[in-house]
Amino acid sequence: MIPSPNSGNKDTEKVSSASSQGRITSGIAPGTTALKVLSFIYKHLAQWRDESDRPKVNRERDLNSQLCKFLNVAARKDDVPMFLFHHEEPQGVQHSADMSANPVESNWIEGKQYTKYDAILVVEGKRLPTPGSGREREYVTSATGKAPGGGIQRFKRGLHGAAFAIAGMIAYIQERTCGDWFADVNNWIEELASSSDEWSQKDRLSNFSLSPQARVSRCESEHTRMSETSAPIRLVHLWVEI
Repeated sequence: MIPSPNSGNKDTEKVSSASSQGRITSGIAPGTTALKVLSFIYKHLAQWRDESDRPKVNRERDLNSQLCKFLNVAARKDDVPMFLFHHEEPQGVQHSADMSANPVESNWIEGKQYTKYDAILVVEGKRLPTPGSGREREYVTSATGKAPGGGIQRFKRGLHGAAFAIAGMIAYIQERTCGDWFADVNNWIEELASSSDEWSQKDRLSNFSLSPQARVSRCESEHTRMSETSAPIRLVHLWVEI
């Protein structure tokens, strides 16, 4: 089970007040920082959607870009001023994740040194429903015979987040509700598990929680990666009804 973004030992989260940017020191449990950033994103999804001066856009790329800009401003006013959000984070030569969180300045985070060029978290954004013929299940996987373009699929194959134990996915829900899509995504995974060696019942989403008033939800999943040398990856799914 993936710990909630709000969980963790608060005594181990040491943020220095000596710098206006904040400074994360050693002594933080692995994954705490990524979960804190995901919690921050979730906290602000409804506010971003409802912002009066936000242009109404539909394309995934435009939604991702808007959200990054909003989060960069919100972070300066909230409890993660030490991070910047970047749109289109390179993942190897041919791929890029839709979003990343990077430290504002060089810092030690969970016992590892990072610069502003090093992502501490990558996030993939997907529209639900996915537009276009044959792309219905793209939140999970691409169509048979197509290049791997599915959101969860790319993490399983190490095309996204190969160096990370925790990553995120955001769904921009443009029709129906979070609850509807939670059921649909799990149905797709069940069907894939019965017909493909790449998928199993363990890939199902779990721990679904919904904020009905804000129309946002959160759930979790854990996936074995295709490479035998890679540890499993944990995904936190943050969904917002547009």
